[in-house]
Amino acid sequence: MKIASIILFLFFWHFVASLKVLDLPTPLRTAETFIKLVTVGEPVLGRTLQSHVISSLGRVLRGSILAFSIGIPLGIAMARSRRFEALTSTIIELFRPIPPLAWIPLAYIFFRHLENTSFYAQIFIVFVGAFFPAVLNTATGVKSVDPILVDAARTFGANRFQILTKVIIPASLPMIITGVRVGLGVGWMSIIAAEMIGGSASGIGFFIWTMYYIGGDVAKIISGMMAIGIVGYLMNEGLLWIERRRRY
Repeated sequence: MKIASIILFLFFWHFVASLKVLDLPTPLRTAETFIKLVTVGEPVLGRTLQSHVISSLGRVLRGSILAFSIGIPLGIAMARSRRFEALTSTIIELFRPIPPLAWIPLAYIFFRHLENTSFYAQIFIVFVGAFFPAVLNTATGVKSVDPILVDAARTFGANRFQILTKVIIPASLPMIITGVRVGLGVGWMSIIAAEMIGGSASGIGFFIWTMYYIGGDVAKIISGMMAIGIVGYLMNEGLLWIERRRRY
């Protein structure tokens, strides 16, 4: 079914391109451009497409790991303590609706005194995007743990730390992984836009914007978009596979 949907999409793409109403290359020409960018590279930038993807992934992983390192423990604490949840939930709900891209001006101001301003600003933007899904999904997962499991562990003499590490975290792990999956997805989308704003010398967002700026080669721009979609799809499917294994 997945292959059929891809074939149908390619037929539709080819049909629209053949009308020549839009400046849209055919799927074949785009595929040829994509392969050339991967194997030879882009002559103006002097780098292959995958090198830009790796640069973006590095920023996403740094920002996401930082977000998960803070967000997951915070979500556990919120779910385990009503007072702590009351103290923090209002602040989180106030900031959660703000899109990560709205933080871009502040991010560049926050880190303008550092030598590599754009690098730290982009990691901060990824952090913001990945943080809230991690917090909220973790809190939801911990709250949904069956109290009978906790009571049974307590009956057998488990202390608080053992209940947390042996019962609560394993039982809520599927929701925690969901938070990681959603957070990585938001972080991946955020870094692409952040790299287009300026200050970067690498990254897939930088590549797409540069291709537009120096001549508007649509095949190269779409190739960059394809790389974004492929990487995002692989990350999502990989974490879905882990999530299903943990759930069942």
